[in-house]
Amino acid sequence: MNIATEYLHTLEGRIRIKVPEIKGSPTKAGELEQQVQWQSGIHSIKANPTTGNVLIYYDPRTTQQKDIFRTFCEFGYLQPIAPQAGLSRESSEESPSLINLMVTTVAQSMMEAALTRLVTAII
Repeated sequence: MNIATEYLHTLEGRIRIKVPEIKGSPTKAGELEQQVQWQSGIHSIKANPTTGNVLIYYDPRTTQQKDIFRTFCEFGYLQPIAPQAGLSRESSEESPSLINLMVTTVAQSMMEAALTRLVTAII
């Protein structure tokens, strides 16, 4: 599952997610904790209203990361990245990740700029 978020860090049994909606709002942070903590396999969840980060410890034998992300999406805290129009589900799963796409685009732009400078210098 591809998730649109500014920051996501995962390890087996631990997830840290940046959720901008809770930053500066202890009430929203508490609501998020109440809504998600019931999910099977979650040991603890701490939503920090100062940083906007949510730290989740879970049992990977009883729940998967995608299940936790799905719960966050259901409550509106995360948005899945929609597959591009005209692509089947299979082809969207095989497509490169957003980060790989961004790195490739930046690298291509840098190469084009370098080649332009080289040609200009030669002329």
